[in-house]
Amino acid sequence: MNAEIIALIGLALVFAISALRNVHMGALALVAAFVVGIGVVGEGLDDVLGGFPVDALVILLGITYLFGIARETGTIDWLVDRSLDLIGDRVAILPWGLWAIATAVACLGTSHAAFAVVPIAMSLAYSHRINSTMMGIAMSSAIVGGALAPTSIVGITVQTVARSADLPYNAGLMFGLSVGINALVVLVAFFLFGGRELIARSRSARAAGGANGSGGTATRTRTKTERLTGMQILVIVSIIVLVGGFFALTQLDVDVNLGVVALTLAVIIALIDPKIGRKAITRVDWGTILLLGGIITYVEVLTRLGAIDQLGEAARSVSTPLIAAFVICVIAALVSAFASTIGIIGALIPLAVPLLVPGGGLETTGFIYALAISASLVDCAPFGTTGATIVASTVEEDRPRVNRNLTIWGLSMVVIGPVVTLATLVVPFLWA
Repeated sequence: MNAEIIALIGLALVFAISALRNVHMGALALVAAFVVGIGVVGEGLDDVLGGFPVDALVILLGITYLFGIARETGTIDWLVDRSLDLIGDRVAILPWGLWAIATAVACLGTSHAAFAVVPIAMSLAYSHRINSTMMGIAMSSAIVGGALAPTSIVGITVQTVARSADLPYNAGLMFGLSVGINALVVLVAFFLFGGRELIARSRSARAAGGANGSGGTATRTRTKTERLTGMQILVIVSIIVLVGGFFALTQLDVDVNLGVVALTLAVIIALIDPKIGRKAITRVDWGTILLLGGIITYVEVLTRLGAIDQLGEAARSVSTPLIAAFVICVIAALVSAFASTIGIIGALIPLAVPLLVPGGGLETTGFIYALAISASLVDCAPFGTTGATIVASTVEEDRPRVNRNLTIWGLSMVVIGPVVTLATLVVPFLWA
């Protein structure tokens, strides 16, 4: 058995052992990189560690630190409460409003930040007689949609891996496509799970409110939002500077590390209030940093070994490259449903590169967008953190039904996601 086959088997074992034994995938991948790189290939330690993605990890460190400060200061809670005040009790737009709020929060460093919105959303679904499955899908779509923002960990991962493979990539386009497709998912779920009844109920409430002279204003069930503190204002300004500055510099083709900017802003705030800075450092997502570092380091070993090129030759031998692309997207979705979305994206984008080079049959980076979105759409299934959190946040009497519905919905996305994304993001350009 040659070294390339051993290395590819090692990658498969990393995913399998991580899923079966619940061992951190990043740690496994890093150790596997040492074993294969040093023991099988004969590389030195410096060569193996040369693939460690320092730039990407600085981004993750800076982003999660800054938004850790935002959570410690209560800024994110304030933004959520203020947004809910604006929505009020307008029942038909409640799922959409909560989807928009959770999407915005998911953009802030780590998509897991939006988990704070999930219990609120599921409680409001119960109290307003909104189908819990609809609300659960809306929450999942918000989390995975916002996760592909250039300011969130998954989005940073896709951008890093794509650029390390020398693929053209537009972070803003990725985010826009992700939000757009997830909005379509929510629209379908809205009408499948009682949306028409919510619209009818909202119209009846407005008509009754108008007849009673109240102007249709719903009774508020939330307490009045507190005033912003000086520190919260500073954090909000910092976030605006980070996001606005990043998009502006990107449009000007200025090479800027988002993490350096975020880390600088976070340290400035920590200097003003060291206590907040110390608490926020515990919110840095070290687990994801290790995950991304381990996976990319191992994939770099595969690349130097030539395993990626061998897979490319196999992919090119397929008479219809679109079928190969579909298989890759289905694999990404299926593995992501049970394991790490970041890990599978980090591993499969380099494996898909041969399809995108001249002669590969899919000379369009739309495939990268399709692959990333396909891998994330399945996250509503209760086998992973997102789906499990939604089910756990559902009222007890609805929990079995929501668990069953999200399982069916999530597994259906293993096939539906690749079909929709490839049909919209790849096929039109092949015809062109």
